Amino acid sequence: MDFHIGKKTLTRNSEPYLIAEIGLNHNADIEIGKRTIDKAKESGAHAVKFQTYRTEEFIDSKNPDVKFLFDIFKQYELNETLHREFQKTALDLGLDFFSTPLCNSAVDLLCDLDVPVFKIASGDIVNLPLLDKVIQTGKPILVSTGAALPEEVTRAISKFQKENVETCILHCVSMYPTPLEKVNLQSIPFYLDTTNYVVGFSDHTGGTIASAVAIGLGAVIIEKHFTLDRSLDGPDHTISMDPESFRKLAEETKQSFLMRGVYGKNTHAEETNGWFYGRRSLYKQNNSVLSLRPALHTKDKTVLDSWSLDLVGDPSRFPEGPIRLAPITK
Repeated sequence: MDFHIGKKTLTRNSEPYLIAEIGLNHNADIEIGKRTIDKAKESGAHAVKFQTYRTEEFIDSKNPDVKFLFDIFKQYELNETLHREFQKTALDLGLDFFSTPLCNSAVDLLCDLDVPVFKIASGDIVNLPLLDKVIQTGKPILVSTGAALPEEVTRAISKFQKENVETCILHCVSMYPTPLEKVNLQSIPFYLDTTNYVVGFSDHTGGTIASAVAIGLGAVIIEKHFTLDRSLDGPDHTISMDPESFRKLAEETKQSFLMRGVYGKNTHAEETNGWFYGRRSLYKQNNSVLSLRPALHTKDKTVLDSWSLDLVGDPSRFPEGPIRLAPITK
C-alpha cells in the first residue's frame, strides 16, 4: 500500500522522506518558529511537524503528579493564528506541513487547515477515542509505536486495516536519547514482512547512524526532532538536531538509500567484466590439474572452468596448458 502526503506518493522504494519534528521547539514565538521552519528547509527536510492541542483537553490540570507536565505544555500551546502562520511559511518554502493532534479539538483545527496527513504520537496508539476521531477524517495516518507492546501494535494495525486507513508505521523507541543497543532496528523488516505498509523510523537517538541504517533496512520516512539552536530554553531543544546535524542526516540517508539496492543477490556487469583476471580455468602442469588465473574459459568456451574438475578424469589425456572440453587421447 502506497502512502500519500499531499501530492507526494511514497512507496517502499521511494527515496528518504525527512520530517523535521519541530514539536514544541517553536517556543510559541512566531519569529523562532518561522526561522526554525526556514532552517529545516535549508537542512534538507521535506516536511515540518508540530504538536496541536488544548492542554486542558489531554492533561488533568487537577492532578498534582502531572502539574509540571501541564505547565510545560500550556506554555508552548499554539493558537490557531500561529498554526496558520507556520503553515503558510512551510508551504511557501515547498515543505509539507502537518501536526500531531493530542485532543479532539486539535483534529478539528487541523482539518480546517487541511493538513495532508495526521501523525499519531506513540502514547496515543492505544487511545481509541482519538484514533476514531482521526480515522473519521479519511486522511492518511502516520503512527509511532514507541513503548507499545507487540499486541497493542497488532491491535492498532488490525483496526487500520479494518477501517481501510492509509497508514505508515513508524518504528520508535520512547527513550530520549535512545541508547544504540536499544534501537532495535530489526523491527523495520518485521513490519515490512508482516504488513503491506510503507514503514518509517521516528529516531530518538543522538546521532545520524540509526536513521541511515534504518533506510538501508527498508525505512522510507525518517522523523527527527529539530531545533534552530540546541541552547534555546525549552524541554526538547537539547534532544533535537540543529541545522548542521540535520544536513548530515539528509546526506547520510541519501547515501544509505543508494546503497540499499534491490532484494536478492544481484550481480553487476562491472563485476563480471573482471572474471578473466579474478576467476580460474583448469590447467595441466606436470600431469597435475591446477586451477589457475587467467580464466581463459571466459573467452574460449572450449576451456574448462575451475568448477568442471569432475570432467577431467585422467589428466594424462591432455597436453600441458589449458584443459579443453575435447580431450586429446594418446
